[in-house]
Amino acid sequence: MAFFKRRPAHNASRSQPESPAKRLLREHKEVAISSWCRLWQSPLANLLTWLTLAIALALPAALLLLLSQAQHLGKQVNQSSHISVFLASDVSREQGQLITGQLGSRPDIAQATYISAEQALADFKASSGLEDILTSLTDNPLPATILIEPANTSLGPKAIATLTQQLRQQDPIDQVLVDMEWLDRLQALLDTSERFTYSLALLLALGVLLVVGNTVRLQIESRKQEILVIKLVGGTDAYLRRPFLYAGLWAGLFSALIAWVILQLGVAYLHPPLLSLAQSYQSDWQLQGLSWMGSFNLFVASCGLSVLGASLTVGRQLRLIEPK
Repeated sequence: MAFFKRRPAHNASRSQPESPAKRLLREHKEVAISSWCRLWQSPLANLLTWLTLAIALALPAALLLLLSQAQHLGKQVNQSSHISVFLASDVSREQGQLITGQLGSRPDIAQATYISAEQALADFKASSGLEDILTSLTDNPLPATILIEPANTSLGPKAIATLTQQLRQQDPIDQVLVDMEWLDRLQALLDTSERFTYSLALLLALGVLLVVGNTVRLQIESRKQEILVIKLVGGTDAYLRRPFLYAGLWAGLFSALIAWVILQLGVAYLHPPLLSLAQSYQSDWQLQGLSWMGSFNLFVASCGLSVLGASLTVGRQLRLIEPK
């Protein structure tokens, strides 16, 4: 089968000539079908190219998928974070409950729960298993505590630090604890992972362009004489470019399909152990696969990069091939 589809001669007895739009659509259809059929003349070589492109696509897509899941988990951690307010030892139960009511009425606090020193000691005895040792104590070493849940569940580390500083300024409050360092490290880790993922995606996108471009360049070199003949008889660069662009489109489509299968298999393989790990921490977090929009973006990115790489290469190579 010829790489460049010959234009069929039009029937002179037609009552109406073919419109330019219909002719252009027919030519594109013929080239697309011709490029599709040519793929299966060397399936092994094409499969190796598609696998290379699929791996280059699947790696950043997997990292982006895991990053989005980690960011969702980080939001859940922020939503479940509480601020522990320890009252001074000379604060009575009535004063503690009054302070709890005042804090609970603040617009930036969703809920304030008062835990007396006696209740705190009883809870600690039940959870620590040191009931015999703690019973021998003459004085209760634990202070009364107020557990505070911020009103805005999407508060970041800076907003939580501001709220904590405001609570520390109140006289009856002895100490305010919140694991800000852990939240800061989590956010820094997510930011670093995001930058690394985007940088890797950019490098692998460049790799896709180079692989497709080199493949198209080899195809053009193998058909150099055919291209020269077509240019001698008046063939335009636009006509010569179409088969290579459709070859790039098919390569991007099959590469995206293989990458999508790799991602789905990876999610299915990792889901059981990650689910067990999440359940051990009393979390309902689950590893999700690509959504419909994510799958669509994967196919669009793959086809777009492949067509772009083919277009850049074929345009440069065709300018170098001119009849003498």
